[in-house]
Amino acid sequence: MEALEPDELRRLVLAAVDPYIDRDVLARQIAREEQQRRALEGFAGRWGTRTEEP
Repeated sequence: MEALEPDELRRLVLAAVDPYIDRDVLARQIAREEQQRRALEGFAGRWGTRTEEP
């Protein structure tokens, strides 16, 4: 493996696992991760801002 270029190694690994990927599950997981990313970005954008009045 040390002799392989990173791109070639990546191509070989992806080709080997491709038949075992459930595309529906993958699409749902990607959508879930994107939803979580947006929620975290919203939270981080409000970090340190005061939202309650004393």
